[in-house]
Amino acid sequence: MQQNRSFLGASIKLALLGAATTMTLAAPQAMAADDDTVERIEVTGSRIKRTDMETTVPITTLTREDIAQTGAINVADILNSSPVSIAASDQSNSAFSTTTVGLNTTALRNLGQSRTLVLVNGRRFVSGVDPSTGYAVDLNAIPTSMIERIDILKSASSAVYGSDAVAGVVNIITRSDFDGVEISAQAGVAGEGDRKTKTISITSGKDWSGGNAWVSLGYDDDDGIKATDRDFSSQDLAVYLDDDGNEYIDALYSSYPPQGRVNGYNADGTPFTADGRFNRASYRQLVTPLERKYAAAGLTQEINDDVSFFTEINWNTTKTKDSTIEPTPLDVVNDIWLQDRNGTGGMSINSPLVPDALRNALAADGISNLNETTFVRRLVEFGARSTDLERDTVRIATGVDWQINDEWANQTYLTWGRTDQFQENGGQMNIERAALALDVMDDGNGNLVCVNEDARLQGCVPLNLFGEGTVSQDAVDYVRAPAKATGQAEQFVIGSTVTGELPWELSGGNVGMAFGLEYREERGSYSPGDLAQTGASSTNKSEPTNGKLDSKDIYAEAIFPILDSLELDLAARYADHSITGGDVTWNAGIEFTPLDTLKFRASAATAIRTPNISDLYGGRGETFATVADPCNGIDASTSGQVADNCRSIQSINDRITDQGVFELTQTEAQGTGGTTGGNADVKAETADTWSAGVIWQVMDDLSITLDYYDIAVKDAISTTSRTTVLNRCFDVASSDFSANCNGAAIRDQNGALIEVHSGTSNENNIDTSGFDTEINYTVDLGPGSFRAQLIWNYTNEYVITGIEDGDAVDYVGEVLYPEHRANLNLSYLIDDFNLAWRMRYWHSVVDSVNEENFNFTTGEPLTTYNEIDAVVYHDINARYNFSENFEASVGVRNLFDKEPPILPQGTNSGGTGINTASEAYDVTGRYFYAGVNVRF
Repeated sequence: MQQNRSFLGASIKLALLGAATTMTLAAPQAMAADDDTVERIEVTGSRIKRTDMETTVPITTLTREDIAQTGAINVADILNSSPVSIAASDQSNSAFSTTTVGLNTTALRNLGQSRTLVLVNGRRFVSGVDPSTGYAVDLNAIPTSMIERIDILKSASSAVYGSDAVAGVVNIITRSDFDGVEISAQAGVAGEGDRKTKTISITSGKDWSGGNAWVSLGYDDDDGIKATDRDFSSQDLAVYLDDDGNEYIDALYSSYPPQGRVNGYNADGTPFTADGRFNRASYRQLVTPLERKYAAAGLTQEINDDVSFFTEINWNTTKTKDSTIEPTPLDVVNDIWLQDRNGTGGMSINSPLVPDALRNALAADGISNLNETTFVRRLVEFGARSTDLERDTVRIATGVDWQINDEWANQTYLTWGRTDQFQENGGQMNIERAALALDVMDDGNGNLVCVNEDARLQGCVPLNLFGEGTVSQDAVDYVRAPAKATGQAEQFVIGSTVTGELPWELSGGNVGMAFGLEYREERGSYSPGDLAQTGASSTNKSEPTNGKLDSKDIYAEAIFPILDSLELDLAARYADHSITGGDVTWNAGIEFTPLDTLKFRASAATAIRTPNISDLYGGRGETFATVADPCNGIDASTSGQVADNCRSIQSINDRITDQGVFELTQTEAQGTGGTTGGNADVKAETADTWSAGVIWQVMDDLSITLDYYDIAVKDAISTTSRTTVLNRCFDVASSDFSANCNGAAIRDQNGALIEVHSGTSNENNIDTSGFDTEINYTVDLGPGSFRAQLIWNYTNEYVITGIEDGDAVDYVGEVLYPEHRANLNLSYLIDDFNLAWRMRYWHSVVDSVNEENFNFTTGEPLTTYNEIDAVVYHDINARYNFSENFEASVGVRNLFDKEPPILPQGTNSGGTGINTASEAYDVTGRYFYAGVNVRF
C-alpha cells in the first residue's frame, strides 16, 4: 500500500511540477520554423506526432461527414455498422436483462467489450457497466453531436495505451476550438409509425487571443419498440417437426398461466388445455426506450508562448423508459416452499384456499399436499416486471501542454470519471410474506385470515392463487417487494508523457521518441436490494460487489526513420497491476515505401487484459441452472476413476448399497442451487498479435488498402460452468480428490447435490484471423463528383479452445461470426447537394456450427432452420446547404424494409424475447429521419 501511495504522490508531483514550472519560469522560446518544416499531427496508435496519417498498424476513420450520412443519434449505431465491430450490448439484446438493460457497447473483432479499449481524445473513459456484471464504456454517454471523428485502430496496442487494448482501440475525437453557435435537431420515425426519436443540441463557443471555450447541451429521446409491434417478435416462436419430419415455425406459449396450473389442472380445478397458456411477448420490449440528457464543455488557454492548459467536462444521464418483461412466473412449490432446496413447506389439499373441484381432482390422483406436485402461476396481478434504470456519468479531463523547446514537449494530465447506476425493479414478490399469506384458516365467521397472528398485525391477508384474477389488491400490497439496486464505477488516471526527437539523425530523419508514466485506479461497487441479498424475494439471491484495483505503468515509444522509404516503430510498457502483478507488453512495426504510390507495412505486438472489478470481486449470484452430476447412474460395478471417487463419498455409497445404483430423481437432478461470481485468483489474459498489409495508390483517384491480422488470446477469462467444476473435481486421482470439491459442492444426506458454486477463471484460448480491405475511388462525373468506398472484412478463423480439455471449435460461419461483412458507400456531390447510398452486407451463416440448437418436437439439432441467408441493407441520405449557415438533411435506413431472419427459442443465436439476433440484423425496419443544422 505504501508503494502505491508513493507512486501516486510522485505522479501528482510530476503533474504539478509540469504546470508550476511553466508558470514561474520562462521556458526557452521556440525558434522560428523553417519554411520547409512539415507539420506533425497526432495519430491514433502512437503518442509521437508524425507527418503521415498512415501508420504501421491499420486504422479506419469515420469522419463527421460519415456520421452525418447515417442519421444515427447513438455512437453505438455508427460503430456497430462497421465491418470490424459488433454490438456487445444493445437496446434489444439487453431488453430481457435488468442490470444491463439499455446499454450500448461495442466489441472489435467480436472479441468482447472488455477487450476493446474505448478512448476519448486519446484518454480512457470510465466504464458505464454495473461493476458486478462487467466492464465497458457505455457509448450512450458520448453524444454524436460532440464527435469530430472516430479512429478505429484495428490492432492490439497495450504497449501504447495499456490494458484492454487486445482487439484494438476505438478513439473518439471530440470537437474543439468551436467559435459561434450551432443548433442541430433531428426527428425520426419507423415505417410502422413507432420508434419515434428526436434529438436536439446547442453548442456555443468563443475564440480569443490564446484561448477558446465552448459548451454543448443536448437531449435525445428514443421511444423504442414493443415486441408485439412486429410480427416476428409478437410471440415466442419455436421450431417443430410435422408428421413427415419437416421443420416448421409455430408459436410457443408459457405453461405458467394467469389462472395457475396444478398437476395438469387449472388452479380452479378445470382441465388445463393449450388455450390456457400465456403469451410472454405481450409484455416485452423489442427495443428498449431510452432518454438521454447531456452537457459538455471545454476550455483551452495559453499560459505563455510555450504552455497551454486544457479541460474537458462531460455529464450524461441515460434513463430507460417503460422497460418491461412478462410478470413473474411463480413456481409455488420451489420458489415459496423451497422443495428444491430441501424445504418442508407445503399446503394440504384441505386448505380453505383450495377450490373443491381442484381438491377432488387431486385426491383422485392420490395427492394430499400441493408440495407433492406442480403448482405454477403467472403473477399478472402484480404487473409486469419492470426496470426503471438511470445511469449518470461525469468525467473530467484536464492537463497542461508544455513545449519544452523546439524538439521536446510534455503533456501532463489527469482524468476522473464516475458512473452511478440507480435501479428500481417492479413486479417482484416477498417469498417469506407469500408463505405466510398462503397459510390461512377460517376465523369462525366465514372469513379467511392468515394463521400467523404477528403477520396479520403487519397486514397479512390470504394470497389466493387458485384462478385468474383471484389475487386481491390487499394481498398484492402485502406481498409485493419493490426492489432497488445501486452501482458505481469510478476511474482515476494521471499521466505524463514527454515526446520529441533525439539528436540522432538517420537517413530518413531524426529518431522520434516518447516516454512517460501513468497511474490508473478503478473502483466499483454494486448493492442489490435488501431482499435480494437475503434471498427473500422472487428473484435469485445476489450478494453485493465492492472492490478496487490500480495499475502503475511506465512506457516508451520510438520511431526510427532508417531510410526515406523505411521506418521502424517500437514501443514497450511495463504495468504493475495491484492484483496480478507485473506485465511487459511491446509493439514492433515496420513500414516500407518503395514507390510514392506503394507502401508495405507489418506489425507484431503483445497485449494484456488485466481482470476488472467484476472478474475479481463480482458478488455471488444465485443460480438454479441444470447441473450434470458425474456420479449419476453409477453402481457398484461401474469402473473408472470418477466412479471410484463417487463411491468414496459415504452418502452415495450407502445409496448404491440400498438401491443398487446412485440414480437421481427428477427433483434432485433439477434442484441443484449454487452461485457464480468473481474470483480473486483470476490472472491476466495475454495476447500475441501481428498484421501485414499494403497501401496502393493505384491512381490519383483510386486507392486500395489490404491488411491481414492474426490475434491469439491466451488464458481468456470467462465464467466456468458448474458442470465443468464437478467434472474437474471428480476426474482426478483418489489421492487428490476432495469430496466437497474444496468447498464448491454440497450434498444432502442422500448424496444429492444441493449446491455447486463456480466463478470466473482463465478458461479458454481464442484465435482469430482474417483480412480487412478498403477501396476508395473518386471521380468527376457530369456536373458533380462521385465517390465510392468499399470496406470489407473476411474472417478466416475464430477458434475457442478449452484450456482444460483441449476441445476446439471454429465459430466462423455462425450468426455472430460471418465469414464476410462489407459496407459499400456511394455518394454524389453537386454544388450544395449531397446524395449518399450505403449498402451493408452480412454473409450467409448458420445458427450453430456444432449443433447447439434443437427443435421442440424431438429435441434434435436444427437442419433447415439452421441455415440463414445473406442479408443486404440499403440506406440513403440527402443533404442540402441552403446557405453557408443552414443545412437540411433527410434519410431512410433499411430502405426496402428488410425483416430480420427468424431465430426462435431453441436456437443458439436468437435473443430472448426478440426471435432474432439484433447484433447482426435490423429489428426496426424501414426508418425515416430528417434534420437541420443552423450555425451563426
